[in-house]
Amino acid sequence: MGKDLHYSILPFIKNALNGHKNVTAILPIDDPDFYIFKIVRIGAFDDIYLVLSDDYYFGDYSYISKHPILKNGGFILIARPEANDYDTSEPINKIGVGKIGKLLGALNRNDFWNYITPPKKYQ
Repeated sequence: MGKDLHYSILPFIKNALNGHKNVTAILPIDDPDFYIFKIVRIGAFDDIYLVLSDDYYFGDYSYISKHPILKNGGFILIARPEANDYDTSEPINKIGVGKIGKLLGALNRNDFWNYITPPKKYQ
């Protein structure tokens, strides 16, 4: 995980988060090696720490070597669109992992780490 992302990815993510009905603020957290944000949500929803992953292949090693800010939970966003998706059948330590669609869906729940992306419907 790190900051090796195409220049267009960060504005895309911020725009998507700013347009979400449950997000009131996206606060950057200064870190020399990672893009980290605190997502402040409305009402009774808890805030979420978001760490962006620049991994092409996000696997178990990436998951277990997560940033220390996630020790009490948060979300790891697989920020590269061409990267693989990562599926954990049993989320550990209240940490969600996924791409932008999963993050946006997870923002609608307080137990965001348990959110499962609905299956795609093909016509």
